[in-house]
Amino acid sequence: MALKTPFLNIKPEEYKQVFSFMLILALSTLVLELSDVIATGGFVSNVGPDNIVFLWIADMLITIVTAGIYALAVDRMDRLKLLKWLSLGFAAVFLAMRILFMLKFPDWAAYPLLYILTDQFYAIFPLAFWAMVNDFYTSTEAKRLYPIIIMGSALGSISGNGLAALSGWILQRTGGDASSLLIVGAILLLVTMLILQFALPKRTVNARQSRDEGDVRQTIKVGWDYIKNVPIFTFLAVSMVLSGLAFTIIEYHFIFEVDQAVSQNPLQFQAFYGTFKIILIISILSVQAFISGRFLERIGLKNSFIFQPVALALASLLAALMQGVLGAAVAKYLVRLVQQSWDEPARKSLQNLIPDERRGRVAVMIDRYFYDISTIVGSLVLGVLLFLRNLSFISQGQIINVYLGLAIAAALVAITAGFRLRAKYEQSLLDWRLSRSRRKSALDGIEF
Repeated sequence: MALKTPFLNIKPEEYKQVFSFMLILALSTLVLELSDVIATGGFVSNVGPDNIVFLWIADMLITIVTAGIYALAVDRMDRLKLLKWLSLGFAAVFLAMRILFMLKFPDWAAYPLLYILTDQFYAIFPLAFWAMVNDFYTSTEAKRLYPIIIMGSALGSISGNGLAALSGWILQRTGGDASSLLIVGAILLLVTMLILQFALPKRTVNARQSRDEGDVRQTIKVGWDYIKNVPIFTFLAVSMVLSGLAFTIIEYHFIFEVDQAVSQNPLQFQAFYGTFKIILIISILSVQAFISGRFLERIGLKNSFIFQPVALALASLLAALMQGVLGAAVAKYLVRLVQQSWDEPARKSLQNLIPDERRGRVAVMIDRYFYDISTIVGSLVLGVLLFLRNLSFISQGQIINVYLGLAIAAALVAITAGFRLRAKYEQSLLDWRLSRSRRKSALDGIEF
C-alpha cells in the first residue's frame, strides 16, 4: 500500500497529475484576482460604491446568458479542449482591454466593461476546470484530493493580490497605469494553455458525453430535474440562494467601508484590497493544507453544508456590532475563509456523485444560476435602500442596520436548509439520477 505524505495526503503516483491541476488553477486564479482588483478599485473610485449594485445586476444578467451558452458545450465536448479555448479566448480579451485603456477609453465605461469580462472569466473557467477534474477522480478520491488541488487557487490568489497591492503602492509614486498589468494576465493565460496542451499526464478518461439536443431549455431541464427531485440538491440550492443573498450584502458593506476609509483613491483602494486578500488567502491556504481534506473525510459530506451559513450569520452579526472598516473586513474575512477552504471543496465533492454526462449542466445550475439570482435580488434590495436614502427617507446608518439584519435572517434559514440536507443525504444516494459512471464503483461516495 502506497504511503501518504505527512501533510498533503497525496499518494506518490498522484503527484504529477495533482500538481499539474494545481498549477493550472494557480495561474488562472492569479489572472482573475489581478484583474478583479484593478476593475473593482477603478470602478468604485471613478464611478462610486453606490453604483456597484447596479453593475452587479447587469453583470449577473450577462453571466446567466454566458453560463447558459457554456452549459450547451460542457457535457457535449472534450473538456480539456474546452479549457484550452477558454484560456486562449480570455487572453485575447484581456489584451483587448489593455488596448482600450491605452486609447483613453472613458473610465466610466472601461472599468465596468473590465469588471464584467473578469466576472465572465470567474463564472466559466472554474466550472470548466472542475468539470474536467471530476472526470479523473472517484468520489472517495475527490474528498481527499480536492482540498489539495484547490490550494492552487490560494497560491494564485496570493500572487495575484500581492502583485496588485505592490503595484498599487508603486504606481501611486510613479504615476503609472494599473491597466498595464492586464498584459501580464494575457501572457499567463497563454502559459496555462500550454500546460493544458503539454504538461498534463496522459491518462484515458472514460467520462461519458451527453447526446442530448443542445438547447438552453434542455440544459435547464436537466439541471432543474436534479434540483427538484434529489433532496440533497434541493436543500443545497435553497442554502446557496440564501447564502448568496447574505454574501452580496457583506460584500457591498465591505466595499462601501473601504471606499470611505481610503478617500476614494483608486490606487489606495487597490493596495488595501490586495493586501486584505493576501491575508485572507494565506489563511485559506493553511486551512486547506492541514485541515479541510482530513476533516471532510472524517465528518462526511452530509455534515459539511452547515458551516457556511453559520459563518454568514456570525459575520453579519459582527459587522453590525463592529462599526466601520474593521467590522466589515472581519465579516468578509470570516465568510470567505469558510467558503473557499471548506464549502467549495465539499460542494465539488458532492457534485462528483452526478453522472459524467449531466454533471456540467447541473453544476451550472448550482454554482452559477442560483448564485446569480441571489446576487440580483440582493443588489435590488440594496438599490432600493440607497434610493430611499437619496430621497432622505432613511439614513445611511439605518440602511446598514436593515441590510445586515436581512443577511442574518437569510443565513439562519440557510442553516435550516443545511440540516435538512443532512437528514435527506442517505435517501438521496438511492436516487437513480446519482447512478455512477461505468468507470467507477457503484459504492463510491456512499457513507455508512
